Amino acid sequence: MVANVAKKLALFSLLALGGFALVGCSQNVARFSVATTGNLPLQNVEKGDTVKGKDCITRIFWFGLGNTQNRVSGAVGAALDQASKNGKPSDALVNVDVRHSAWSAIFFGRDCFIATGQPITINSNK
Repeated sequence: MVANVAKKLALFSLLALGGFALVGCSQNVARFSVATTGNLPLQNVEKGDTVKGKDCITRIFWFGLGNTQNRVSGAVGAALDQASKNGKPSDALVNVDVRHSAWSAIFFGRDCFIATGQPITINSNK
């Protein structure tokens, strides 16, 4: 009787571990109106000083707390907000560099996307 219970417990444990091993997820990390890896011949634009924006979440037991969607877009939006705070409201960023940074201490951590670029304002009346 005890051996039968032990076998069932072992089988259940293997199934539970197998279920955890096969768990996955996906998320949308960015949404852009325009994205390119080459240079565009931009005319009638005014470039500002380089700005930086971050979009971070806290992780507890590997689960993200906060908005885990469109985080690259959030970092770009934060950079554009920084340009506005500097007195240069802008339409877009050029020469953009996006980095991912993460750290954890056992079961607690922080996960960030950082966007750095030059804000531009499009002058349509020239």
